[in-house]
Amino acid sequence: MAAPIIVHLVRRTKAPRVEFPSLMFVRRVPQRTIRRRQLHNWLLLLLRCLAFLLLALAFVRPYFGSGQAEQTSQRAQVILLDTSFSLRYGNRFEQAKNRARALLDQAAGNDRVALLTFGQAYDVQNKFTTDVAQLKAALNNIQPGASATDYVQALRGAETLFKEVGAADKRIVLISDFQAAGQNPAEAAYRLAKDLKLVPIDLGESNSPNLAISEVNAQPLIYQAKYADKLSARIANFSDEEKTGVRVEFLLNDRTVEKRELKIAARDTATVEFTDFNLNEGVNRGVIQVEGDNFPYDNKFYFTLRRAEQLKALALETATRGRSESFYLRNALTTGENLPFNLEVKTAGSVNPSDISQYRVVLLNDAAVSPALAQQLLKFVEGGGGLIIAAGPHTDASTFNQAFGNAAPATLEQVVQLRGDYVAMSEIKTDHPIFEVFRRSGRLAAARVFGYHRATPRTGAAVLARFEDGNPALVEAAHGSGKILLFASTFDASWNDLPLTPTYLPLVRQMTRFLGEPEIRAWHPVGQSFVVSPAKDGSLPAVDLPSEERLTERKQTATGELLVNAREPGFYKLRYATTTDFAAANVDSKESDLSKLNVEEFIAAVTGADPKAATAAAGEKLTNEEVEGRQRIWWLLLIAALLLFVTEAILARRTKMARVIN
Repeated sequence: MAAPIIVHLVRRTKAPRVEFPSLMFVRRVPQRTIRRRQLHNWLLLLLRCLAFLLLALAFVRPYFGSGQAEQTSQRAQVILLDTSFSLRYGNRFEQAKNRARALLDQAAGNDRVALLTFGQAYDVQNKFTTDVAQLKAALNNIQPGASATDYVQALRGAETLFKEVGAADKRIVLISDFQAAGQNPAEAAYRLAKDLKLVPIDLGESNSPNLAISEVNAQPLIYQAKYADKLSARIANFSDEEKTGVRVEFLLNDRTVEKRELKIAARDTATVEFTDFNLNEGVNRGVIQVEGDNFPYDNKFYFTLRRAEQLKALALETATRGRSESFYLRNALTTGENLPFNLEVKTAGSVNPSDISQYRVVLLNDAAVSPALAQQLLKFVEGGGGLIIAAGPHTDASTFNQAFGNAAPATLEQVVQLRGDYVAMSEIKTDHPIFEVFRRSGRLAAARVFGYHRATPRTGAAVLARFEDGNPALVEAAHGSGKILLFASTFDASWNDLPLTPTYLPLVRQMTRFLGEPEIRAWHPVGQSFVVSPAKDGSLPAVDLPSEERLTERKQTATGELLVNAREPGFYKLRYATTTDFAAANVDSKESDLSKLNVEEFIAAVTGADPKAATAAAGEKLTNEEVEGRQRIWWLLLIAALLLFVTEAILARRTKMARVIN
């Protein structure tokens, strides 16, 4: 306001210098007046001062309070702070902490406040307290995580805390970017308690472009020097614009194997494949990295490839003349590359029962076994081995049931011979590891079965496939630390034409891999736990996190394995006494899609209220920034200041013209 007045006071009019020929005709007159200035147009001065005042107030961004006195009843409030991976985008996490600090500054002296953080799960950072300093100290120590988002789990955790307090006003302040991936469709029926108010503070932008590696498919266990399979990586473009010149690099043990350049359409994915590269013995660390955006935290994908020696497998058959009944079985397990097993074929009568323990998997291919061999096979399974039994014409049901007893997956009954007819396999559990390769290709129903044993599954056994008439075809059961698979027909062409179909080779290999190959994953998702096996002497390794910090938690499973919770992406270094191993972890690919959900609809869904009513309720007690942001009074002040400047300009021009005319 003082600016126009100061300008008026300091302004001086300089007297013009006039060249005059002679002063002889000019009379000397003494100066008797004092120069002074007077205000002639008070209206112009007031308009200018008021315009500057409104301009200054607009930048102050004022707002109107509720005008109501503070409630004297105690309030219980849970600050629910999102620390998921998406909060690393831009400066979202700093904004989130600033909003949380503002809420703590606004808390009244008798308000009880709790602080929770959440990603895929929730963590109670501080239970209800009136100590604001304690809450701020806890808030300062919070860092963004790398897990996915689950809003319902977070709300459940906050709702549980309210059971500890009684207050007339209970509210949850949810500070998040409201990522669409965080809304679980399976939890659509969830509703907050009616006495809880939900206040959203939205930090997300409507458009958050991102480039990420969403998936890598790799064979984690290799039994040869060269990786001959295809290693594929899927690159996702989570933006509304096409990405060109996207550089993709494949590194193995910190050395570049190959580089590619891609073009990815808007909201689309592109797949790049690598093959025919050499592996070192033991574990190999692989990284696929991409360049082309400003959010680098999900631009690397970590995985491990392990080169191991083949495991030993044994097929037991009945001694027959002519071609071996394990002819098709041998070809399926010995033909091709990267085969996990070195298969030996022997007759049931020639094998030494004490030699069974040196194998990883035993296939009992329609062979009659002695009681001593049967007991040795069961002992082998109890110790962690895998046994596959094919029941054909050489398998006597009563002898089999007596030899294996209740340990067998099923009790064999009479033989079914279909003369001139056949049945196919149906009711296949495609979610089982054995049949996962048949989800997209390969029809097991194309195989025709002419003979089989009727079987009654024992208690606890799982029927993985049936014949069309409802009789079990493949049954699985656990025995001790190992497992047994029972196929009610043959692995040769005597009772079916399965060996003559394209599904025979992958089916037999999947059954053998399921029982004998160790379960190894190329990588683990962040937010989940994985187990680390102890050394041969039973000792557990020391674990270094990707951040190079030493893991201090030493939780173990019931079988003595170390349980590691993957909290950050990268390589986990497993330090044994004589060797070093690695495990990889990556961010959930859903978290890389930063698309927003509709906040009003989400609030309405979890509270059961009308979207407009829910939004109005949320605005009852927001931070100063939230209240000001909804009122936007500064717009009106700017418009009023502009109108005053225009009016002042018009009035000043008219006044000047009037002086000129006069």
